[in-house]
Amino acid sequence: MEAPNELKKRIAEVTAERRRRESEGLRLYRPMPSQAKFHASMSSERIVRGGNRSGKSMSAFAETASAATGIPICGPDGNPLPFKYPTNYPLLIWVIGYDQRHVGGTIYRMLFMPGAFRIIKDLKTGEMRAWRPWEDEDAAREDEVRPSPPLIPPRLIDPKGWAWENKAERVFTVCRLRNGTEIHAFSSKAEPKQGDPVDLIHIDEDIEYTKHVAEWQARLSDRKGRLIWSVWPHSRNDALIQMSERAEEQKDRDVPDVHEIVLRFSDNPFIDKDEKRKRIEGWQKKGKDEVRARDLGEFILDTMLMYPNFSDEGHCVRSDGDMDYIDEILTQRGGEPPLGWTRYLVLDPGHANCAILFAAVPPPSHLYSDTVVCYDELYLHQMDADGIAREVRKKSEGVSFEAFLIDNRAGRQTPMGFNKTVRQQYSDAFARERLQSIQTGATFLPGSDNVQAGIGLVREWLHESPGKRPRLRVYKQRTPWMCREFILYRKKMVRDEVKDEPVSKNDHLMGCLRYLASYNPVYRKPRRTEEQWSPAFRAFKDWQKAGEKENETDYMTLGPGLAR
Repeated sequence: MEAPNELKKRIAEVTAERRRRESEGLRLYRPMPSQAKFHASMSSERIVRGGNRSGKSMSAFAETASAATGIPICGPDGNPLPFKYPTNYPLLIWVIGYDQRHVGGTIYRMLFMPGAFRIIKDLKTGEMRAWRPWEDEDAAREDEVRPSPPLIPPRLIDPKGWAWENKAERVFTVCRLRNGTEIHAFSSKAEPKQGDPVDLIHIDEDIEYTKHVAEWQARLSDRKGRLIWSVWPHSRNDALIQMSERAEEQKDRDVPDVHEIVLRFSDNPFIDKDEKRKRIEGWQKKGKDEVRARDLGEFILDTMLMYPNFSDEGHCVRSDGDMDYIDEILTQRGGEPPLGWTRYLVLDPGHANCAILFAAVPPPSHLYSDTVVCYDELYLHQMDADGIAREVRKKSEGVSFEAFLIDNRAGRQTPMGFNKTVRQQYSDAFARERLQSIQTGATFLPGSDNVQAGIGLVREWLHESPGKRPRLRVYKQRTPWMCREFILYRKKMVRDEVKDEPVSKNDHLMGCLRYLASYNPVYRKPRRTEEQWSPAFRAFKDWQKAGEKENETDYMTLGPGLAR
């Protein structure tokens, strides 16, 4: 049995240790109600998006620290929020920053250094707690405020568990905790690490290569891991926008796969009111878009998008409500135009990605005399000209095209190892599949190279006039890639200035649409072509051309089934 003095000393040590642990950063952290929604969400993928100094990074790094240490986060009322991470084995956590400077300057600082938020001694309990500057009593004691302890306390870190890329700049690659959990830091500019099953991936702010997100997500499947993304609304980040769209689509589910919480700079009670006023007034001088992004955390897609006025309601075929004749006929026929409409095919060639747009112009009417309907598409990958022609054939049996168009710039190129231009290769492939247009047979008309003029014409097609539908009509159910490109086709950013020039990606079907608009398709009374021949009659024409005879006779039988 311990001596009384030793026992008292031991009790004092335990009491002091308990108080130290109760005063650790993560235990003192109290999220705002909007941040608490992020912590309480059970979704496997979460976005906390916000303007500058809105609290998005604070909440995400607190979540990461909680997962790593096993310490639950308490809500604004002091009660623990649901803890959603495994506790029966060590976790593998990845934290991803834009570059190495971000790893050393932000990730290390937020997780392992004091000052993620500010604390003050409570006058009633004498214990440390988070500072509440929106309360008059706390605001008057600002000179007593201290930096919070680190979110991950040093006692939980294995002193020998660090691996460094640049220790002087605090750029770490691995931090191992005493509980066996490992936190790996990565730059988004590096190739994504493969093979490891990960429990939590935390992306902080923008990334260099949006295509890496899919690889990171794949690392989570083995352990039913989670992904969190704390981010300012970078409108050029396609992966972020797509995740945000998924969250919007799933917002009515009880537990959506993707949950997005948006925080505002102006709602952050930890920032002085006068400081908020000065910042917002400064942003207002730069325009409304600056305020929308930096204060409200909104994507500024309408400024960045090449065709911001495209909408399902205004430009897609309607299946109910205020329908006109075009809506009704296409809805009845599942998007397939009647044979009496004039059809056009536009091809954007490529082996990696080839896009083909099918369009039709209905007979003239005073209500829709110039309407152009994009009714179908092909978006093919890793396929040669013959394979692409076969896919076109499947969609073209029994119909007649007025003209074929092709990207002129790509079409006149001669690939290495070939003695024919791209245009000639596709023409030959279409001829082998007996694909013919009325104007040019199996060959293609060149699409206009004037990008700006084409964009201007598409914008005219999208324009809505009072009492009249836009010229462009899209059958959405059969053109998912085209509708996707409408919301991803962006303008270039040069030193934070938006240029009215397109970014050369997510643009294959947008290119097809531009060539079509430049050509100005019109209605022409249908003329019979070989494409309207029945299979039996087409076989007869082949037989006739070859001079062959069946059974030494000078006739053949036409009818149902195979022609012989």
